[in-house]
Amino acid sequence: MKTLFIFLTLLGYSIAKRVSCHACLNTVCYRRDRIVQGIKFSGQLAIDRSSNILYFHYHNRSEDYTAAFDLYNVRLKTIKRGFSFGFAVDQTTKDLYMTNEQGLYRYNPEKNISELFGLNDKTIWQLQYEKKLFYSEFRKKGIFTYENKKSKLIPGTEYEVDDFIVDKMGDIYFMHNFSIYVLKNGAKSAELFEDEIYYLTTDRNGDAYFIQPFTRAVYKMNYKYDKRILKELGAFSRGYAFIVVFDGDNDIIYYDGSDKKLYYLSQTANRCTVTAKRVGKNLNMVISMPPD
Repeated sequence: MKTLFIFLTLLGYSIAKRVSCHACLNTVCYRRDRIVQGIKFSGQLAIDRSSNILYFHYHNRSEDYTAAFDLYNVRLKTIKRGFSFGFAVDQTTKDLYMTNEQGLYRYNPEKNISELFGLNDKTIWQLQYEKKLFYSEFRKKGIFTYENKKSKLIPGTEYEVDDFIVDKMGDIYFMHNFSIYVLKNGAKSAELFEDEIYYLTTDRNGDAYFIQPFTRAVYKMNYKYDKRILKELGAFSRGYAFIVVFDGDNDIIYYDGSDKKLYYLSQTANRCTVTAKRVGKNLNMVISMPPD
C-alpha cells in the first residue's frame, strides 16, 4: 500500500497519532486527503491501476481540461483542453477512452496522442471497460458494447440508464428511475435488485460495490451464493461519495458531492465501529472509535 508521505508533502500538514475517521470499512478507520486543490471536477473518474494514473475532467478559469494525475509522484498533467465527461481505461493496453459532447476518443499515454475512435454522432453518458467497451447514451435507452467499430445493444437493458457497472461475473448492474436493476450474465431480461438509489463501482478484482448516498453506507457484493446479496462493509462519516474508483492498491478514491472535491482514503492504525442511528425520518450511519 502506498504511504501517506506524498499526500502530506502535497498538503503540507502532519498526522497526529489519533486521526479523524472519515470512513470505517471492515472495522478499520480511514482518513482522507485532498488530491488536487482549487479546481472544479465533473464527469466520471477512471484509473490506470498498473501505474496509478487517475483521469478526470476539470474546469478552471473558464477553461475545460482533461487531466491525468500521477498518484505515486503527485503530478498533474493536462492531456487536452476542452470538455470531457465519460472515462474508462483498458487495464491491459493502458489506453484511455473518453467522451465529450459527441464522439468517443482514445488516448495513448505512451505516445501522448488522442484521436477520434468512433461514435462521433452520439453523446455518451457512461463508459466502462471490462474485457470490452460498454457505454450508455445521454437520455437514451440501453447499454451497448462497442467492438471492432460496431455498436451493439445488450438485450434486457432497454431502460434509460443513469449509472451502470459490469462486474467480474459479467453481470450488469444499472440504476434506472431511482432503483438498481441487474442483468445476469446470459439472461435476456433485467430484474429489480434494490428499490433505492446506490452509487456503483467495481474494485481491481471486478467485485461490485454499492454506496448508499443518504446513509453513507458501503456494501460489497457477496459472491459466495447463487443469489447475489449485499454485505455491509461500513460507512463514510460525512458528505457523500458521488463517484468512486479503486486504485491499483485497492484503495478508494472518491468525489465528494457535498463539497465537490476529490479525496483519497488511507488506512490508519485505529479501529472503529459503525452503528445505525435514526434522526427524525432519516437513518444515519455513525462512526465511533474506542478510547485510547
